Amino acid sequence: MSMMLRAFQANGVAYQEGMQWLGLDRRQALVDSDVVALAWALHAEVDDVRRRMVLLEWRGGGRWVHLAGQRLSRWIAPTTMLAKLCPECLREAGYARLVWLTRAVPGCCRHGYSLLQECGGCHRPVRWARPGLRICQCGRYFKPAVDGRLLEPEVRAWIGWAEAVLQDDVAAAQDAIGGLPPLLHNMTLDGAYRMIEAFGLLKAPGDPVRDVRHSSAKLPEVGAMVVRGLQRLWDIGLARDVAPKAFDVVHLPVLRELADEPAAEGDGQRAAWLLDLHRATRPTGQHRVGARPRRQMPLFL
Repeated sequence: MSMMLRAFQANGVAYQEGMQWLGLDRRQALVDSDVVALAWALHAEVDDVRRRMVLLEWRGGGRWVHLAGQRLSRWIAPTTMLAKLCPECLREAGYARLVWLTRAVPGCCRHGYSLLQECGGCHRPVRWARPGLRICQCGRYFKPAVDGRLLEPEVRAWIGWAEAVLQDDVAAAQDAIGGLPPLLHNMTLDGAYRMIEAFGLLKAPGDPVRDVRHSSAKLPEVGAMVVRGLQRLWDIGLARDVAPKAFDVVHLPVLRELADEPAAEGDGQRAAWLLDLHRATRPTGQHRVGARPRRQMPLFL
């Protein structure tokens, strides 16, 4: 999207005109034939363009997309007109970063602040349909938020790993995973983020769930959810005997969903094991019934 917008601007073509000329609609998920058209228009390699686009996976009812070799849930890498950015990165590098296409990355670990979701001038959401990469629809340059809050160390560690995974930097990803809870090791980006959601959505036992999957969710709220999830995953990963109350702040529907419909089999096995652990730690007087993940239980984990 960044390269398309810069190419349109360099040729004096408005975003909407360029998309119409290419026969593309960003409100709809792009498919492989769109990649070929884009590569031709941008004079780029097809495989290079394919890696940098959010592409719909037809099987699964449109639930899954592919980005940078990762299979992701559609709410993690949405196919919408909405965008987010770091004004400092745009000023320094001149292009948008791949990780900004995902909701799993709420901030910029280079400059230490949450990404920008709306223009500070017109206060409208940032969209790809704009005059230039650094310019809002209202004509003003994007500027850092004056009330920007520094990212917590947990969020920066998470973003560093997610960025390394999406850039296919194996060495950097192996180094960064050491700063994350052991329960997230050997999981895909999709599975790790949904695991964090399961452990971080609830602020306290019995609290209503804040839906951070919606596009209207503020990025500082997403960052706070990531911090809660990572801290609780650290607690469980370091405890020899997991107490029943450890699951009081786990949003079990998300955990069951991960067990039933994972991006990779290993993600589902990890979630199923935690659900088994939850059932095993319940007081004996409670009924051990309810939703169970499909497939054989991981008996020997």
